[in-house]
Amino acid sequence: MEYKNVKTEDTFSSKSTVGNKKIIFFEYIFYTIISIIMAAYYTINLGIICYKLAEKYDFNLDGLTKGYSFLGGYRDLSDFQWKYYRENIGLILVFASLFVLIGKAIKSYSSKSALKYFYLVFGLNYAFFLHRLKMIYLIIVLLISYSLCINYSTFGKNYFIALTWIFCIFVKITSEIWDGYSIDFLNVPEFLRNPLLGWNGVFGLNMLKIISFNMEFSNVAEKCTKNNNLTSIEKIKEHCKDCNKRKFCLTALKFVYVKEADFTFLNLLIYIFYPPFYFSGPTIMFHSFIFQVNNYDINEHNNSFDRNKIIYFIRCICIFITLEIFNHFIFVNAIMTNKYNSWIFEEYRNNNSYFNYFFLAFNNLVFIFLKFSLIWKVSRFWGWADGIYSEENMNRCIYNNYNFEGFWRQWHRSYNVWLIRYMYIPLGGKDKKLLNTFIIFSFVALWHDLKFNLLLWAWTIYISLIPEIIIKSYFNREENQYLNNYMWFRYLKSWFSSVVIILMIIANLIGFGIGNKELVDALLNLFKLTTPVRFIKISMFFFPFTFAMFYVRELERINGIKKNF
Repeated sequence: MEYKNVKTEDTFSSKSTVGNKKIIFFEYIFYTIISIIMAAYYTINLGIICYKLAEKYDFNLDGLTKGYSFLGGYRDLSDFQWKYYRENIGLILVFASLFVLIGKAIKSYSSKSALKYFYLVFGLNYAFFLHRLKMIYLIIVLLISYSLCINYSTFGKNYFIALTWIFCIFVKITSEIWDGYSIDFLNVPEFLRNPLLGWNGVFGLNMLKIISFNMEFSNVAEKCTKNNNLTSIEKIKEHCKDCNKRKFCLTALKFVYVKEADFTFLNLLIYIFYPPFYFSGPTIMFHSFIFQVNNYDINEHNNSFDRNKIIYFIRCICIFITLEIFNHFIFVNAIMTNKYNSWIFEEYRNNNSYFNYFFLAFNNLVFIFLKFSLIWKVSRFWGWADGIYSEENMNRCIYNNYNFEGFWRQWHRSYNVWLIRYMYIPLGGKDKKLLNTFIIFSFVALWHDLKFNLLLWAWTIYISLIPEIIIKSYFNREENQYLNNYMWFRYLKSWFSSVVIILMIIANLIGFGIGNKELVDALLNLFKLTTPVRFIKISMFFFPFTFAMFYVRELERINGIKKNF
């Protein structure tokens, strides 16, 4: 259950009774300390178990490589995506620095059109470096997509939007089935045939951009955004100090107005191939992107480096160091998700308690969190350094999520904002919430990959989300807020949130961990035929953590920090 912005007494305010205030305060502090101790203890214990198991086989496990001697000597690089990114992060930083410096020089000494052509040339070369000649197919896709805009008056709004979605989904499915299509008919050297990364591998992100471009074009063509957007921005400026200083906030950037003349093929190419966001995101909507490109001279985000950017860069460094330490001590991918080490995973399950197995599964999600948090933050910082401000993905630590709705909103937040604008609202919004949520989760699953386990992941979240929404909507009513003053209620909601965390872990393991086939046997082993006592024990492990999470959110509410996740 998540706190809403309701006008009720603060739990710790002077208006509360002195006894209740002291009891609740020390209650939260106590469980916060306990959760920190538990997290440290069980993480160290898991590291020792993993290290001893790998040492038993002389570290001869697929995915383990030589690491830093002062961190144990071995690191887990079983995850191919992280291995590839880590090996090339130095090159990425050099490339990003060069891009930003040249961009700053053009902004200072040349025109806006020169900046756009710089983005175009740099972006196309970056894409060619990744995709080689198969990039031709992506250009063809963009030409067809843009031709829909040219013939908008012929189709009309409804058919135009329908054709855009059908075309993008068709390309997404066929490009994955036929691996980005063939270029064998071209008589070209081998290195031009074999891409470092198939264009179909990043078409999921490009698909979101194409749909954003076309749907925003439809809104402008129908003249249904200008007045509403300008009114919204004026209201935002009344309460936002940053916007008044021309440092546009994320809320204001959702409502910026662009003209029909901005929907050119050049701007589409710039939007699609913009290097900072091309490989991994974060997802940015067309009107927000092109507004910042066109108005860099009045956008204070273009300042070279302010205090916030420096702190953000330091955060990226800290996440990288944390991930390096994590991979040196907890070989979760080598033991659990590497198919070539399935034998050692069996040994781990057979020789360790159900609780140690569960905590290993949880740390698989910790790794995924750290990996994507770093990749997304580096890309966002790159764009921000260039003056393009975007949504922040992963706004909370993996240890600070206790419900599906909040977890979903903050994990890939930029994608969530896109889904709300281009799917949830057009499909009917809150009036058809349950149906729309099912459609969106199914789409998100297939958008990630055409795999059945991802559909199971999406449907597991959906099924778990329904009772959560119902329960939260009841207890978040203003007349029910007094229940937080009762100890039994605080303990009950903390335990319920612990159960939700278990369901979240299971769902994400189905989708991005060990998959659906192995999960059946794993769950039987985990819960020993699902005995209630062991299930309660596991849920009680997260009890101190959820108590601490409620404390964090209560402090945010008192300090006026508004978050809906």
